[in-house]
Amino acid sequence: MDPNSTGRDRPPSHDQEDVAPRLRPRRVSGAGRQRGAIATAIFIVVLVVLVAGVAVAGGLFAGSSSVSPAPTGPQLAAGSPTAAGRSTVTTSSMPTPSPTPPQTSSPTPAPTAPPVPALLGAIGDSYTQAWSVSPQYLLDHTQFSWAIGTDKGDGVFSLRERFGALGGSPVVVDAATSGRKMDDAPRQADAVVAAAAKLAPGKTAYVTFELGINDLCASPDLMTDPAVFAAQLQTAISTLRTGLPAGSRILMLPVPDFRHFRDITQADPAAKALLSLPQNVYRCAPYLGTSSPATLTQADDYLNRYDASLEAVCEDINAHEGATGRLLCTYDASALADADFTIADLSTYDYFHPSLSGQRRMADDAWMADAWASLPLPSQPA
Repeated sequence: MDPNSTGRDRPPSHDQEDVAPRLRPRRVSGAGRQRGAIATAIFIVVLVVLVAGVAVAGGLFAGSSSVSPAPTGPQLAAGSPTAAGRSTVTTSSMPTPSPTPPQTSSPTPAPTAPPVPALLGAIGDSYTQAWSVSPQYLLDHTQFSWAIGTDKGDGVFSLRERFGALGGSPVVVDAATSGRKMDDAPRQADAVVAAAAKLAPGKTAYVTFELGINDLCASPDLMTDPAVFAAQLQTAISTLRTGLPAGSRILMLPVPDFRHFRDITQADPAAKALLSLPQNVYRCAPYLGTSSPATLTQADDYLNRYDASLEAVCEDINAHEGATGRLLCTYDASALADADFTIADLSTYDYFHPSLSGQRRMADDAWMADAWASLPLPSQPA
């Protein structure tokens, strides 16, 4: 019963009321109706609040069941797989992420190459001696050499000058001798090894090996038998293999591509006319001159077999000493056989020896074929 109701609204006692009157609807005053509406509204508000509270409590209960308990051992990082194979994120244990530093591009690694050699040894013939690069410079002029040249204004950036540009100052052993064949290679190898023996411990040597031209261009004499050529080569290489200091390198040049030289000289009227003169009929015949005891087919066969021997000794070095870095050898017929020569790269004195342009090309090709090619170099000193 509403405690605020008046006496008029209070029902009569049982002794004053029969059944029929009790079934009649009770009349309520205006003030009573107002108080009832207020009570109803209050009840509804309370009910809504209770329902909302239950819902919030339920959500909190459900949320608390998904929060990982405080770990007793090492905590899983955010997103780490759990034992059930899922990823969990423990917000109570996650550190505040630090700002990601701006990404910067990594510097390009500097090219790596062997140390500059302490000794530069030249084994070879007139091609290494820069013999008669032009009618104005007859005979040997080693200052123009592709390997050991020193002239600053010739346009030939020699290997010796390139090592100097890298900060080196190698001892130079010029064992090359114009007009010599492979039978002179053992003597030249001895000279290089004797000088290398005087180097300080840990220093290395670099040896250029360029021989075989005069074995092929022997007319009017017979060309060197390929088996003899190979034996003489082996003797010289054995000396280098046992006598050069650890870490040294050999640059093995193939015999020049005289088949190509024949093509470019036959196509040039001035060269063809000069080589047909009586004094030049034996000039590297049958390739350039016209008089030879061998045919072009025989000459090609010997040239191929010479190159095969040069390549084989280089491969054998790399297969044995090269595996430990004791000694390494470079042979690249496609880059070092002078197959890129034009007629301007041959001396107009005989169209057989390289001109200054040819010496420059040999230096460029030799440098690019070996281990220091990746190092940046300044321009050739003027």
